[in-house]
Parts: sequence; structure tokens; C-alpha cells
Amino acid sequence: MSYPPEGCRYEVRYSLGRRGRSLESFPNEFALMEWFSEMTHLGMFDPLEFARPDEDGRNGYQIFCVTDQERVGISYFHPRLVRARIEAPRPTPERA
Repeated sequence: MSYPPEGCRYEVRYSLGRRGRSLESFPNEFALMEWFSEMTHLGMFDPLEFARPDEDGRNGYQIFCVTDQERVGISYFHPRLVRARIEAPRPTPERA
């Protein structure tokens, strides 16, 4: 898989409802998927419902691959992100 490139950093833009929007940054796909796991644990994201992030942001979450040369929207269902969801650490009770 040639995209996203190795070394890609990730950003997630998401809606905070009436409080506006927020931006989170992650050094790699594993940190990104760990964050989504924590958001799920907190009830802020339900991967089985309609709130699945994708390039267009219609569902409240938009993921970007960021390199020194470009910033490109990427799907939550991209194979590298799917692999990272499977391999990312799950929240532990002391971190939750």
C-alpha cells in the first residue's frame, strides 16, 4: 500500500457540538487508533453506529494524513488504519 506514506502523521478534526470543533494530532496510525479506542470508551465515538470518520467529515470526524509536502484526507477504513485498530493497545482501567 503506497498511501499513506510511511512516516505520515495524522490529524483528526471533529465536532464538539455547540462548543465548536477540535483538532488532535498523532505521530502514527497506532496512536490515532488508540485515541479512537479511548473516545469509544468515553462514549464520544461509536464505531458501530453512523459516526464513522471518513474523508468528507459528514459524520463529525475527518482524518488527514500529513507529511511535509501535503495534507490529504484519508478514510477510517483504509487498510493501514484497519490494521492499526486491530493492533493498537486498548484502554486499561487505570487509563480510562
